[in-house]
Amino acid sequence: MHPDASKLLFDDEVGRWPPDLAASRGWVLHNTTFPVIDCEFTRAGRTPIRVRLVCTDWDDQPPSVELLNSAGQFLQSLTPNPTGVFNGSAHAVTGRPFVCMAGSREYHTHTSHLNDPWSQHRDKPGFSLGDILTKLWHAWLKGSG
Repeated sequence: MHPDASKLLFDDEVGRWPPDLAASRGWVLHNTTFPVIDCEFTRAGRTPIRVRLVCTDWDDQPPSVELLNSAGQFLQSLTPNPTGVFNGSAHAVTGRPFVCMAGSREYHTHTSHLNDPWSQHRDKPGFSLGDILTKLWHAWLKGSG
């Protein structure tokens, strides 16, 4: 996808988010400037996690989801949560813990999911950038903390 078209799609989606959405969910938005959404999920009594969606080639490609600590450093280890979304093993491409969920680049490039291409999801409801971020948040909430 042409970078200008990708930026327009990104900016349009992020621009439609309600102004109070992040605060009402306990999200800290560190960056929402194309091509990055850097969001930290917080809640009292829980270990925060930052997810950085790198949306180059949106929406021809799903965002790459990087897992970070509160300081913005890549997580080197991760306790998998019951949903299976946060995978503590090393991804073959990045070598780091990763998100194993339709809508993340790491999922669609993992050898276990090559038969489930992004093209089967990208135009369906539930796979906008806000939807993907919300699914990650819900998976984090279901985790042990």
